[in-house]
Amino acid sequence: MTMDSLSMRRRTPLLSSGFALGCLAALGFATPALAEEEGGTKHTLGLLVDAGAPHGIGVSAVLRPASWVRLQAGPTTNTLSVGVRGGVSILPMDTFISPSFNAEVGHYFGSEYSEVLDWLGREPSTTSQAIRDVTYNYVTGSVGLEVGASSRFNFFLNVGLSYVALTVPEPTPLIQDAANDDTVTSGPLHVRATIPSVKLGFILYFF
Repeated sequence: MTMDSLSMRRRTPLLSSGFALGCLAALGFATPALAEEEGGTKHTLGLLVDAGAPHGIGVSAVLRPASWVRLQAGPTTNTLSVGVRGGVSILPMDTFISPSFNAEVGHYFGSEYSEVLDWLGREPSTTSQAIRDVTYNYVTGSVGLEVGASSRFNFFLNVGLSYVALTVPEPTPLIQDAANDDTVTSGPLHVRATIPSVKLGFILYFF
């Protein structure tokens, strides 16, 4: 074995070690830069789509002015009526999986809810006249879990309670039917209740 071959064998580990150290050094310098670039990327505008009970299906425009707060507003439908809503979400952790605290207010415009009788297999009657032009407002508070909260696309599940205020403008036929008394009359009927609420959806950020 010649001296040149021994020299080459000695240089090879040294060159390999030097290359590895160089890669580690480059990675060490690149990682903060990548982290800074990712941290500087803030998803601000997007689209939210969700479905749940009792408030149906909704589509909302999303604005996220800061990593910890999100605003949304848009139309909704429960298949019988259309409505509008607006909400705010607080995300205390800017991580891939994050809890959320949510508040939402909404309104459903007047609609003919007598179609519910068809779903139940009942024949229309004069009583069904009382459940026309029904409107309701609601306020919902919920806690949620978001997967991909710091990403461009994320899923969420919210569970909470809804306070619902429903108005039946002409409930007289309903009351007469329940009381079996045609002489009973009534003004608008207001019904208020607190009920469980659940919602599943996703958000896609465009910017």
